[in-house]
Amino acid sequence: MIEGTPKSAHTLTVIDRSSVLLTGVEDVIRFDEGAVVLSTVAGTLAIEGEGLHIKQMNVDSREFGIEGKINSLGYLDKRARGRGLWKSGRDK
Repeated sequence: MIEGTPKSAHTLTVIDRSSVLLTGVEDVIRFDEGAVVLSTVAGTLAIEGEGLHIKQMNVDSREFGIEGKINSLGYLDKRARGRGLWKSGRDK
């Protein structure tokens, strides 16, 4: 965990669109090479890209790392369900 960051904090760091480091991850909702959907203490986070893979995962410290080509990321609210990522062809 980032020093001085409480377990309940959420941080998001994107490095050169090829790496994402997160804290405050509660659960992995969905993961494949094209998309990652995570439950965080700040809400549901969707990351889309290409060739995505897990770089690190620590359940105790709630840290999560992804590598690959990052195309987009955003937080989803209940109104977003049924649109965008939730209704993509990848969910078959």
